[in-house]
Amino acid sequence: MRFLHTGDWHVGRSIRGRSRAEEFAAALEQVVAIAKDEKVDAVLIAGDLYDQRSAAPEADELVFGTFVKLYEARIPVVLIPGNHDSPVRLAALAKLLGEIDIAVVPRVAPADQGGSTEIPSRNGRETGLIVCVPFVPERRFGDAAALFDATEKWYESYGEGMGKLIAALSESFRGDRVNVLMAHLFTDGAMLGGGEREITIGMSYAISPSRLPASANYIALGHVHKPQQVKGAPATARYSGSLLQLDFGETNQQKSVAIVEASPGKPAKVREIPLSAGRRLVDIRGPLDEIIARAGGLRDAYVRAFVQSKGPVPGIADRVREAIPNVLDVHLEYDRTEAELPGAPVAAMSPREQFLAYYETHHGASADEELLRAFDEVLELETEGA
Repeated sequence: MRFLHTGDWHVGRSIRGRSRAEEFAAALEQVVAIAKDEKVDAVLIAGDLYDQRSAAPEADELVFGTFVKLYEARIPVVLIPGNHDSPVRLAALAKLLGEIDIAVVPRVAPADQGGSTEIPSRNGRETGLIVCVPFVPERRFGDAAALFDATEKWYESYGEGMGKLIAALSESFRGDRVNVLMAHLFTDGAMLGGGEREITIGMSYAISPSRLPASANYIALGHVHKPQQVKGAPATARYSGSLLQLDFGETNQQKSVAIVEASPGKPAKVREIPLSAGRRLVDIRGPLDEIIARAGGLRDAYVRAFVQSKGPVPGIADRVREAIPNVLDVHLEYDRTEAELPGAPVAAMSPREQFLAYYETHHGASADEELLRAFDEVLELETEGA
């Protein structure tokens, strides 16, 4: 069987207040096109369809529009919620989505109680058994464990318990099926993409790769934004990564989807197909004249500029933005000195002394004479008008 493994769409995310709807639309068009070209038997979405649990209508339009296009191409979908999704909302939509061949597993459940789904191959010769592990918050682990014959050892740690839970679910794998585990979780040692939510990727959430099932033909993971194979797993396991470079921690990452080919009793073969949609996120560093000289090659990128100078330069951010309209952050880099806090109370200081203390504390440098003359002129005008 052939699957397209994707996840971590995060539809609806903006960057510094700028909409990325057109970029998401283009990336999802590519996903559909690849699924058609590769004649996949199913698309596996390993969580985090949305960036927010309360999805905006514009995000719904993109996600559901993609589902309809896959249905029209007769490509079924299996999806699970990630930590950014609302499992309650997806559960409410499950029956409706089922009418267009979208199998939703909104919560962890035993395989015979909705925790897995079967997908036939296009030629009808093989069947895929997809065992699903949606994201389980640490505070909700007890609810998930209660559905199984949990022992006290399950509760020793989150990683230990999730390992036991995955092992229990994997008991439903069959020798005559293409067995796939799809989960939204963090494995110990995974290389982070940079745009993940830190609270759900710390060591308290880390699961040892060795706890993943050796009986799976393929393990489709979501949660980590950098595409990668999981080292130390007993079976072929992979994070598909995010659709776009979502934040500046993801610069220089080539986004992709995974095409997975697997047969019963054999390990999967995986190919990455790059995604080209979306603006690049670029960090640029150097003196102002060098940054401006490179502006022409950055018009299709979102830019974070680090301008090197000898000290504070008033208006430098405006000059960078004029040259590079898509610059999102401008940072000045220069040798800073540790300013001493004023010994006198602020109320006892003159306006000029207050300004000097603020400037030195905020900028790590002394104000030059030109700036001080300008301050004195403004202060004199303000005093005369009082």
